[in-house]
Amino acid sequence: MHSVDPTTEQMIRAVLAYAENRLRLDPVPLDGCNPDPAALDAALTGLLGDEPHNPDQVLGAYTSVVAPAVISADSPRFLGFIPAAPTKASLLFDMLISCASIQGISWLEAAGAIRAENLVLRLIADRAGLPAAAGGCFVSGGSAANLSALVVAWEVAKRKAAPAGRPARRFRAVVSADAHSSIVNTLRILEMDALTVTTADHRLTGAALRAAIEADGDPASLAVVVATAGTTNAGIIDDLAGAAEVAREHGLWFHVDGAYGGAGLFAPSVRLAYDGIEHADSFILDPHKWLFAPFDCAALLYRDPALARSVHKQNASYLDVIHDDPAEWNPTDYAYHLTRRARDEMVSRGSRL
Repeated sequence: MHSVDPTTEQMIRAVLAYAENRLRLDPVPLDGCNPDPAALDAALTGLLGDEPHNPDQVLGAYTSVVAPAVISADSPRFLGFIPAAPTKASLLFDMLISCASIQGISWLEAAGAIRAENLVLRLIADRAGLPAAAGGCFVSGGSAANLSALVVAWEVAKRKAAPAGRPARRFRAVVSADAHSSIVNTLRILEMDALTVTTADHRLTGAALRAAIEADGDPASLAVVVATAGTTNAGIIDDLAGAAEVAREHGLWFHVDGAYGGAGLFAPSVRLAYDGIEHADSFILDPHKWLFAPFDCAALLYRDPALARSVHKQNASYLDVIHDDPAEWNPTDYAYHLTRRARDEMVSRGSRL
């Protein structure tokens, strides 16, 4: 299985030929014929079993059955859901990373890939106006990034409450009615409640936020203010400067969900709309949406990465070796994950070519 025998050689040639032809498609067809599940089962039955199959048979099933039943996100006709537009270059470098199966957990295992990732993260942090010490990691998508960031916000609130002698309680997050579904799901996972702020124009403002907190009357139960830089339904950018000011007034964590619209930071024509994002304690952005990277890729940034590391770092005897040098950057220390793939060149190449 791990040597290049005649069967493997045949597979290499066949797969690379298919990949080359797929990359040369211009325009890429939309596909996604949505066949009946029974038809898919009938076509794929027998491929998994005790006996091996000829590589051409397996690849044939993929090209004739599986691929046509998948919507092509790189097609110019892919206009539904959340759009993606991976460049040919980003897809090529994604192949390069995949064929080496780069394990992006730690500096010890993947220093080169992690350094490249951090350069891209630094570029995003600079566009957001975050301090030089800001950093984080790439995760699979906005849901994973929001979960990881809000876990830190939740833990910080608990730490603040303990020295103050406040009894243990269920913390809450201040969110808009248009916050992404993953924010709501994360709060459920963390057993946090939401103080939901509703506005007529669906834009969370500092004034509305301040009024909601004052009317609620229980600011000690609040842990985090969540603002959105590009709502999913309408692309609305909340009043980030106003939300940041209210968060500071109450000593709350300020999280900005820019998974959908955060890439607008790179457009000078709309950069002013993001003023205030520089005050974020955590910020997320999905390069697989507007920065031309293939799925899956979300950037997760913290103003104070050391704080995030104190929350997410996993401790076990089998992990001691990756933590010998505190100066080494381990992406696994900045999100809920351990195992992760590298997501560096596909982002940098995708955004530049």
